[in-house]
Amino acid sequence: MVFTYAEACTYSIMATPLTKTERISIALIALILLAAFVIFLPIFDVIIIGISLAVVVMPLKTWLSRMMTESLAALLTTITVGVFIFAALGFGVYIIYQNVEYLSDILIIIIDAVKGIQFPGFSIEEPTSSVDVTGFLEAQMQFFETNLFGFLTSFTSLIFKGIILFLTLFIFTYRGDYIWSELAKGVPDSLASFIRRLKEIGVNTLYSIYIVHIATAVITFVLAIPFFYFLGYGHIAFWALVVAIFQLIPIIGPTLIMIFLGFYALSLGDYRGAALIAVIGYPVVCAVPDLFFRPWLMGERSGIHPAIMWIGFFGGIWLLGLVGFIVGPLILAFLVTGGAEFLVIMKAAKKRGWLANEQPDKPDGPASSTASGQKNDF
Repeated sequence: MVFTYAEACTYSIMATPLTKTERISIALIALILLAAFVIFLPIFDVIIIGISLAVVVMPLKTWLSRMMTESLAALLTTITVGVFIFAALGFGVYIIYQNVEYLSDILIIIIDAVKGIQFPGFSIEEPTSSVDVTGFLEAQMQFFETNLFGFLTSFTSLIFKGIILFLTLFIFTYRGDYIWSELAKGVPDSLASFIRRLKEIGVNTLYSIYIVHIATAVITFVLAIPFFYFLGYGHIAFWALVVAIFQLIPIIGPTLIMIFLGFYALSLGDYRGAALIAVIGYPVVCAVPDLFFRPWLMGERSGIHPAIMWIGFFGGIWLLGLVGFIVGPLILAFLVTGGAEFLVIMKAAKKRGWLANEQPDKPDGPASSTASGQKNDF
């Protein structure tokens, strides 16, 4: 039996009728969802990050729930994530703060070396006086005092967003499975398998975004420690941490650090160090984790080509900001899954003969008359 589009819609609606009260309820729910989206749009990125984190840490909560109640397991999981985040941030801030003066010295050395380069056709004018560090700090303090209210507002906003993040993480860690199961019950049986595939690819993509990137950064940190030890510039933990942090930005991040270190080595006249950075530093510390471990781990889990994931990363960050780091790859993963499902549907429909009643195109010109005459003769 073949239906037109309007007949198919009428048939489906008649098969599962909705009462007037149900239609009004659905309309009200849609309005509430729209209003909530518009009102909470400024913190929507925080909510998305919280939900995605809940999906990734759900196995930990499931394991803990074997030994305690669901609510306590969710609370302990949220606290564990919070401790991990604050410990990582605290360690990073401490290491960087301890090496601020060292980093300033490096910048001064590079700037002095660039000033000494004679470019054909033009020259770089020397400043009339050296950099007044004290004056710079006083100017920054004056700027801070002038914009104190703005800083306080931003700091308060950051605190509120942190609270919302961890509350969202706790709620969806605690009740996420229940919410999903209840939503899945309302899906028609014919769509159940497709929805399960979307869930699987979504979970695997989020795993690739969080776990794989963190694992790649850790691998980079471990590889960087012996390299910077043999490089001989000291501050091993600082450089290893910086390279590991920049490794979270695929391809671009670690490359920038090695270019910076190369300029520093050349500014010192340390050609041995520059050679080590070019021959060992970038290939081993940056390229191997970025171009081997990351694609391998991402491919093993998500089943999607790493190039598509990278398009999602860069395109998402460019269009949506920080939350695009999550939303971009996730949308492309769903797009790939949807495209694969569309091909399956079209192939199955073709086997059922959905084009059986379509008339073939008739050829034009004399060939058409000849073919027609031959048909009449027979």
